[in-house]
Amino acid sequence: MTTVGRNKKAIEKYIKEQLNEDMISDQISIKEYMDPFKGSK
Repeated sequence: MTTVGRNKKAIEKYIKEQLNEDMISDQISIKEYMDPFKGSK
């Protein structure tokens, strides 16, 4: 495997992990945003 191939794999893995972290933090943000409205009914 060339250095370029190895770097590409590392970058793809890093981007995938960043996207997963972003999705998790977005879900937490949405949950915190919606919770106050659940008790108002």
